[in-house]
Amino acid sequence: MYLFENKITLESKEEIESFVNEFPHETSGLTFSSLYMWRNQNYFSYEIINDFLCVSGLSNFEGFQDEPFVFPLLPRNGDCDRNKMRITLLEIIDRFEKAGSPFVMRLIPPHMQSSYMEVLPGKFLFLNDRPNHDYVYLVDDLAELRGRKLHSKKNHVNRFNKEFEGRYEVVPMSSALKDDALGLLKYVDEKKQVDGFEADMLKMEADVLEDIIPNFDRLGLEGCGLLIDGKLQAYAFGGRLGDDTIVEHVEKANIDYPGIYQKINQEFCKMCRGRYTYVNREEDMGLLGLRQAKLSYKPVKLIEKSIAMVAGDEEAIRRYSFVE
Repeated sequence: MYLFENKITLESKEEIESFVNEFPHETSGLTFSSLYMWRNQNYFSYEIINDFLCVSGLSNFEGFQDEPFVFPLLPRNGDCDRNKMRITLLEIIDRFEKAGSPFVMRLIPPHMQSSYMEVLPGKFLFLNDRPNHDYVYLVDDLAELRGRKLHSKKNHVNRFNKEFEGRYEVVPMSSALKDDALGLLKYVDEKKQVDGFEADMLKMEADVLEDIIPNFDRLGLEGCGLLIDGKLQAYAFGGRLGDDTIVEHVEKANIDYPGIYQKINQEFCKMCRGRYTYVNREEDMGLLGLRQAKLSYKPVKLIEKSIAMVAGDEEAIRRYSFVE
């Protein structure tokens, strides 16, 4: 079910970026690159209503399918008119009602939650969405790996540098690396031997990468690859979020080479130095191993997220209370 009229395409990039890059939402899921990457899996659609970008999709990750939601409303040119926001929220709630679905808004950062509470007092109930909190780091910290807190990461990189000295090369990521990147992805995923939710996520991610890597440059993605003995063994890339942050969407590496994940992460951040202050490494999706890995890099902050629904909607509250 598409709640809004327009699908997200490469041709809509300029229009969407005039909203997502002009308002300080800080949310990795509201970059154009992320919306485009997951447009087919989440059935994203959008409209501009009363000078607000409104994006909707369908949930596919929490044990129930085809559950519609809307993302936080983003104002044109960052100019947030509270009256227009109130009118637009009510219109969207009405669309959910006409579609026979409970109103659900996802990925709401705290400052935007406060705005919705002010324009429609008592209208919404908010649930903390810990699996979707974003992990944010200083680019310089991860590029330099200085200090005690990142000492173990630096040791892994030093080991890699010593063991593969003269054998590795860092190259810009591009669409020309598509076949090598997808081949590496298949090899890495097969070695993981996971099932259930994680296996489903890997399959969706593979479909996404096969779709986006051919359009790497047109999407404005930035990243690097790591060659060992001339063969691609790791890559990382992401897209812009506002003026000072890059979101790292993808990081893949062949663990047959010790220290390679620490190495590609460092090289990605080295590439970003001087252009970005922060790197947002997205959420952990509630996966314990991924949460531990992201915490081990010592984020300087978490971008908290919440889920909103209409107060008193017991069905919606019941369905989403698991995220607490």
